[in-house]
Amino acid sequence: MSNAIAPSKALLCFHGTGSKGHIFNVQMARICFLLKDEFQFIFVDGPYECSAGPGVLPMFNGKEPYYSWFGRESKSIDESLQKINESVREVVTQWEAEKSNVDAEIIGAIGFSEGALAVAFMLWQQQQGVLPWLPELRFAVMSCCFFPNEASLWLNSNAQTYGLNKAEIQVPTLHIHGNKDFSLARARRLVKHHYQAGASVIVECEAGHHLPRRKDEVEIIVRHISEMSKR
Repeated sequence: MSNAIAPSKALLCFHGTGSKGHIFNVQMARICFLLKDEFQFIFVDGPYECSAGPGVLPMFNGKEPYYSWFGRESKSIDESLQKINESVREVVTQWEAEKSNVDAEIIGAIGFSEGALAVAFMLWQQQQGVLPWLPELRFAVMSCCFFPNEASLWLNSNAQTYGLNKAEIQVPTLHIHGNKDFSLARARRLVKHHYQAGASVIVECEAGHHLPRRKDEVEIIVRHISEMSKR
């Protein structure tokens, strides 16, 4: 039996819509393997049950329930954020209570598709000081972020309540864009309008709406994650 100490750094991982933490763990397998000596990966399930999302079937057929981060049936962003925060807080609290390395701490997040949108909202809320229970996310990785116009309107409206002209996330971020992704334009819009210039890095990959698969592209992503965690 190995007595190796678990890595002292941990990342919260947010799956895409119609998926779940277990599935995202499988999809992240190569990245997790290459970074296994540096990070623990904590996979969170979204708060709403839903049907299977893009890329989930047929490989994960029968793995219900599937989850999403934002509620349908006219759920407001505020209602969804309350549920998201509850889900994340529960996982963080459990991890803190059970972690084998007492010095380990959560320092960042990785999100895919709708999960990346959830991460964006977490970063913004953290920046405004409204999530005192959340460990400081010092950086984040956003892959194929699905960013609807409603999210931009909410962010800017919320920013105005703090006397700001617009919402601009200042936390260092890595944005993974698939050049064949159906949500590429939305992902680019998010970076352009809501991330501080100079704090965000974009890596464009030969991919659709999924995590990079080419060995060289995965290695680039892994290198960026490792470097960002050391700043």
